[in-house]
Amino acid sequence: MTAGLPSWGAALLRVMLGVIYVAHGYFGYTVVTVPKLTEYVVRIGYPLLISELLAWYLVIAHLLGGGLLVVGLWTRAAAIAQIPIMASAVFRLHWPQGFLMRGMTIDTPEGQRVIAAGYEFSLLVLVATVALVLLGPGALALDSVRRGGRRG
Repeated sequence: MTAGLPSWGAALLRVMLGVIYVAHGYFGYTVVTVPKLTEYVVRIGYPLLISELLAWYLVIAHLLGGGLLVVGLWTRAAAIAQIPIMASAVFRLHWPQGFLMRGMTIDTPEGQRVIAAGYEFSLLVLVATVALVLLGPGALALDSVRRGGRRG
């Protein structure tokens, strides 16, 4: 009976990460918007020439990849697609803000705004995503149907 528990743990991790990625992709596309994401990409140090492409990569990888994680289809590839985004979030965006999350007030052209600062959440999501790549999709994944019931 306990042999199935790791598979259920991987499934729980996969679905929750998928929900988080879909929510962030939706938020990035509808609330932040691709033009603002493009500005953020440049602000954290990526070249202007590829900034819009990277912004679209973030939105599509989070929305499509997150959806694939929820249903467990092409799980490892969908998780791997998230790693560059989350590594950038940890090491290029949040690292200088310190480990613990907190509200930080920043000045924007629209006035002062409070943002979440600190890398603890992004680091947790990054490590959980790498763990999912290593673990595989777990229980109730379409990957097992796609592979004819084989696990892994």
